[in-house]
This record gives sequence, structure tokens and C-alpha cells, in this order.
Amino acid sequence: MPEQEQELKRDLGLASVVAISMGAMIGSGIFILPGLAMAEAGPAVILAFVLAAVLVLPAAVSIAELGTAMPEAGGDYIFIERGMGPGAGTVAGLGTWLMLMFKGALALVGGMAYVVAVRPLPTYEFGLPFAAPYVGSAITLPGMEMLAVTVGVILIAINIFGVKQTGGIQTVMVIIMLFILAAFVAFSLPNIETEGYEGFFDEGTVGLLGATAMVLISYGGVTKVAAVSEEIEDPGRNLPLGLLLSLGITTVLYALIVAVLVGVVEPDLLAGSETPMVDAVEPFFGFAGVVLIVLAAMLALISTANAGILTASRYPFALSRDDLLPEFFGSVNDRLHTPVVAILITGGAMLVIILTLPVEEIAKTAGAFQIVVYVLVNIALVAFRVRDPVWYEPDFRSPAYPWVQIFGVVGGVGILTQMDTLPLIGGVGIVVLGFAWYLVYGRKQVEREGILREAVATGIEKEQKDRPYRVVVPVARPEEERGLLQMAASSASRHVDAEIVAVNVLTVPYQTSLSQEVAFEEERLERQRELLEKAREITEELGVGLRTHAVVAHDVSDAVLDIVNDEQADEIVMGWHGRRKLRENVLGSNIDPIVEKAPCEIRLVKQRNDEIGDAAVFVGGGPHAPVAVEHAAYSVRAEEGATLTLVNVQERDDDDETEDDELVERGQRLIEESAEEAGLEPDEYEAEVMVADDAEETLLATADRFDTVYVGATRLSVVERTVFGTLPEKIGENASGTVVIVRGEGGAPRSIRQSIINRLRQETSQGQV
Repeated sequence: MPEQEQELKRDLGLASVVAISMGAMIGSGIFILPGLAMAEAGPAVILAFVLAAVLVLPAAVSIAELGTAMPEAGGDYIFIERGMGPGAGTVAGLGTWLMLMFKGALALVGGMAYVVAVRPLPTYEFGLPFAAPYVGSAITLPGMEMLAVTVGVILIAINIFGVKQTGGIQTVMVIIMLFILAAFVAFSLPNIETEGYEGFFDEGTVGLLGATAMVLISYGGVTKVAAVSEEIEDPGRNLPLGLLLSLGITTVLYALIVAVLVGVVEPDLLAGSETPMVDAVEPFFGFAGVVLIVLAAMLALISTANAGILTASRYPFALSRDDLLPEFFGSVNDRLHTPVVAILITGGAMLVIILTLPVEEIAKTAGAFQIVVYVLVNIALVAFRVRDPVWYEPDFRSPAYPWVQIFGVVGGVGILTQMDTLPLIGGVGIVVLGFAWYLVYGRKQVEREGILREAVATGIEKEQKDRPYRVVVPVARPEEERGLLQMAASSASRHVDAEIVAVNVLTVPYQTSLSQEVAFEEERLERQRELLEKAREITEELGVGLRTHAVVAHDVSDAVLDIVNDEQADEIVMGWHGRRKLRENVLGSNIDPIVEKAPCEIRLVKQRNDEIGDAAVFVGGGPHAPVAVEHAAYSVRAEEGATLTLVNVQERDDDDETEDDELVERGQRLIEESAEEAGLEPDEYEAEVMVADDAEETLLATADRFDTVYVGATRLSVVERTVFGTLPEKIGENASGTVVIVRGEGGAPRSIRQSIINRLRQETSQGQV
């Protein structure tokens, strides 16, 4: 078998792209920097935020194009390394990594300043007897910094332990935060006084550019989503649209909020304030308004810090993958499956920055690192366009090329010259140190130059014109693999041109880049390869064609559904352990979404026997009984000595005077109709009709008489199962033999109303199950 390539599951839609980008932007930019930037530019700080967005736009457009051409972990580092070579790539990777550290630190310390505005915090003193000769016998730590460090440690732990909900928390934070900020603008507009805008340009061009340099970091998050571009669904549309939407929405929001701040807060109070939003709210809305704004600030700034830690792991991984950093920087923990080393180093550096630098210097230094990277991104895009390698085929191309990129380079260099000494040293220093590290370490490890390596991620094979009948089989457990493939082969054998598509999904936490797992989880990947190799051997024995998909994804059901849709599958055969879930999932968290959403037929198999043997189909009034009969017939025909019995149970009703003989005739009629619809001849099956006071109890007892039981999935949706019960699943749970639950084409009803309509239709049918 040829070596199996891992397919990286794309599961981030447009809303996720916008949420990730805005979650990384809306934070320090609006809650911390307006007051500090006001001290530089006066009321023209409003224009500073707009000008900063204009300077970021060329890099955003360039990254949108490059991201659709090279969807790899590492984002802008990858683009610069591939376009300009490993030397510039080292500068970009280290610069972005440092920028994320500084921005995360700014968010944490700024957020805690808002807490202090509501509740003063004590000062903490820590004894250091062993360090007395060097730093004194104790150190004093302000309460604000202590709280920032504490929250930072919690976020580091969340990312290390791979809490899946961090992606969902990020989206919720963004929604709540936007609602509060929009309410702030709406309710504050009547309080604006025009005197606040007097002397708009008193600080001149120098002040405006200085403020622009400071607030530039406010838009740093707009391009950070490119670090997970390998996971974006339809990147040709969602990446550029998501970047531009998030940048546009955030720019308008920033401009409105800063305009309100300038108009409602006294200039002397606003200039230099680290809590400008509190200063604006307190006089008009009192303590309740302050609490609400503090809540928004905490959500925004913690979201920004979390996004920084989450994204940062991509950069040391990408650098180590390209041999520009030692291997341990990109390692993934064997037990937790998260990049523990990268998270610890990034988080630890953030905590050191919090404890050693003032807020203003943190913001400006982060902006300097960001400008260097943006300049290199624009140059990299020009390099790709000029050299035009064969494999460079972006789904989106930058408009107004190359003028947009030239403006980005000139504007970036120009604004860098307006920065203070420390940020300027940081911006220039990262270029010098990055190239020095490459000359000392990286050049010995690599021999490539720019634009030599193709993207790693591979897509699913494209559909051919003459499509065979396809049966998708998710395989995960070696002990059930043969039985599932045999059932799939029985369906495939009905068609002249048919094939089985075996799928195995290797899941990773949301904190971990998909390609990180591909590169470092050799043990799990080897098990995946062995499983799919065994599938090939089994199908060769069965005489049916096979293709395989080895997928790396965050969610099993989403990955399987994507393959089902891309392959235009006719049928799914998948295993089930026969244990019902009593909480939010009925069949299981991986199975439920597939059963409800897959557009093709599905067979869920709880396998207990290697052979079909004596098979029964429980035939009732459900819509999927004929499909169950059909599949059972195929399997029985494929096995010598197997038998088929169609079973119907009619339940007595105390309010109905129908005689048992009539009930038997009704059941017999139902069996004949189902058999005819499934294409069975009378001599291919036995019919058995039973009359009972409790149909469910009788069916559960009858199931134990057969080696294999087929039953139609009469109720599809979680809503119906919760309201009306789950007889097919109960049979699967309790039967001693193999149980196959069959669901025909089409998905589940999506609402309670549709579920009740379906239920009423079933009640008018004759028979049970």
C-alpha cells in the first residue's frame, strides 16, 4: 500500500474567521490605548485609529492571498519564509512570536487596571532570603500585576490541557463584548460636547504619527487567523472576506468609541488614562455602568490574551519544522496532544513582560514587531508574483497589485521612524537578532532559498465524471473492522461499478495545529496507517475496490460528513457500541450528527457475531423498514446458509376491539408490502407475526433468538428520541447478537414541529416499531 497522506480537516467557517480575528483585535486597542494615544495626538487620536487601519490593510490583503496559496500552520512566517528565504523567515517567525507575547501581556495588565477601577487591590510582598545579596530580602508586587499574572497562569493552563471549549468561549466573548460596546456608543452619543474636539490638530503631524504608531497594535489580530488558515473551510472566500470584514467592523467601532471618548471625557482626564472607558461611563451611568464596562474590558482583554497564547504555538512549531529552531520548540505532548513547550515559553515570557515594563512601552514595542512583519509580508507577496512558481495558485488575488504592497512597505517604514527609542530598538533589534540566529544556527540546518517548498496540506481526491456506487466506512477499532467492511461489500456487490471508502479520523485538541499532530504524533499515525492497511487487505479478499482517507481533524463527525459530501457517498456503514447516551447525545457524540445530517443511507452496526447467520428484520410502520429489509436481504444472499425472517409485532389496544386474527393479517400485509418494496421474492424469507400486550417487551425478547437483527431507525432526530423514546436503540443496547440500525436517505427533522408531524404520521401507520 502506498504511504497514506494525512488530510487536514477544514472546520472554520466565515463566522469563525471573523470571531478569531476580531477576538484578537478588540481589546487593548479600545480599552487601554485611547488615553495614552490622546496624550500624543490630542483629539486627532480619532484619525490615528483610522490611519492605523489603512496602514494594516495592505498586509491584510497580502496575507489573504498568501493564505489561500499556502494554508499551513505558521501564517505570515510561512509566507515570508517561502517567499524571501529562511533568513527573513526567521526574523518574521521570531518577530510575530514576540509581538504576540507583548500584545498578550498588554491585554492582561490593561484588563487588571479595569478591575482596580472597581475594587482596589492590595500590594503583595514576597520574601526572598536567598536572593538578598542581589535584589534585597523581599520584592513588592502591586495587586494589579499580581492579578494579571494569576489570570495569565490560568490561561496558560487552559491551553496546555487542551480545553476544547476555548474556541467556543472566544466566539461568545466577542459577541457579548460587541453588544456592550455598541450599547456604550448608543447611550453615550447624547452626552457628547463639541468642546472636546477643539484644537483637533494642535499636536501636528508628529503627534498624529506618534499616536498612530502606538495604536497600530490594536489591529494586530486581523492577520493572526492566517496562522490557522489550514483549518479554514473554503479559504478562497472565507479568509479574505473574513479578514476584510473584521478589519472594517473593528475600524468603524474603534473610530466611534474614540470619538465618543473625546467628546464626553475632559481632555486632561482622558490624556494618559489607562482606563478611558471607565472615565467616560462613570459620570453619566454611575457604578452600574462602570461594572458593565469593566465586564466588557475583562472579556475583551482576556480574549485577546487567550488568542495570543492559542496562536503563538504555531510559530515555534513552524520554525522548528523548518529546522530554524531546535526540535523541542515544536514538540507536542504525548498525553495532552498540545504544544506544551511553546505555550509555556510564550506564557512565561508574557508574565515577565507584565512584571518589568510599563504599559505604554509594551504597546509601542509590540507595534514595532508588528510593523516589521507587515513590511516583510508585503515584500514576500511581490516576490511570489514576480517569480510565479508553478504551484503558486491562490484562490484570492490582491487587488491593485503591486501598488497596495508598495504603500504597505513605505507606510510601515515611515511609521517605524516615528517611534520612541525602546520600540525602535526592538523593531530594528529583531531584524538584527533574527538574521544573526539564522547565520549562527539556521543556515547550518537548511539549504533552501525562498519559494522552493510546496504547501503540506493535501485535499480530498476530486470526483470523477463516471462516479461508482460509494460506501463510506469509518473505521476506528480493529476488532470490528472486518465485519463493517463485509457489510459494506454486500451493498457494493449489487453494483457493477462500486467501491468502499475507508476513513479513519485522528482527532487533536483545538489548541493544536492539525499539521503539528501530523508531524509529531508518529505512534498514533502508525496505528492509523495499520488500520487502513488492514482494510485494504480485507477488501482485496472480498473482491471490492477500496480507497482510504487518513484524516487529522478537531471533530470526528464533521470530518466524516465532509468526506461523505465530497465523495457524494451513497451509503455509510459505521460501528456503534450499543450503549445509549442519557444526556445530550443519544447514540454518541460522534454518531448523532452523522445520523441526523448525512444525506445518504446509513447502517449502524453493533457487532457481536462474525457471521450473519439467522437474521431477522423487525418490520413496522416506520419509513425505514423497507430499507432495513433490503439491506438484510443483500447480506443474507452473500453468506451461504444464512436465513432471513421478517418479524412484525402487533400490540393489543384495550380501546380497540380488533381481534387477534385481524391483527395478524394486518402484520402479514405489512411484511408483504415491505418485502415487495425491497424487491424480495416470497421464497427468500420467512414471515412471523406476533400479537402482544407490550410490543416493545416482545421485540426485545425476540431479538435474542436471532444472530443478527435489522431494525429501521423510525425516529431520526434527537428531539424525537427525547420526547417519544428510542426502541431501535434499546434493541441495539440489549440484544445479545449483532444489531444493525438502518436509516434511509435524508436527514433528520430540524424542529419540534416537524418531529411531531412525523410522529403523527407514524401513529396513523399500521404496526409498531
